[in-house]
Amino acid sequence: MNESKELEKALTLLKNWAYELSKCAGKTQEEAEAFWKRLLHDKAVYSEYKYYFNNREFLCELNIDGYTIADLLVWQMDHFRAHLDRSDSENRYDKDKLLYSTFNIFLDMHENPEVVKKVFSEETGIDISSGWYTH
Repeated sequence: MNESKELEKALTLLKNWAYELSKCAGKTQEEAEAFWKRLLHDKAVYSEYKYYFNNREFLCELNIDGYTIADLLVWQMDHFRAHLDRSDSENRYDKDKLLYSTFNIFLDMHENPEVVKKVFSEETGIDISSGWYTH
């Protein structure tokens, strides 16, 4: 198989996974297409996505104002844990939705870091008035 065919096959695998991840996260075909296009448009986040696909761990090469994709996943986990205390069980064990959301937020952050950093500082996912729980 020549190099062009190998690259085409790899791109198809990555695209199919983006669509499958979107589907598992409850997204529509249109949302899946938008997610894939955003990934292709943002080469740095795409590189993180591709690395995750191949290794099932985060590369964390892209650093946006001190935040990596792993930081976003931790922030998402805080929100996930807060959902465990609530009656809506939709988010209880939805790893695909969590991963999809993490990559989408990373795309948002790369486009407009100040907006996402503001959300981080205001929404900790913990239901206490000061925002942070300490032992």
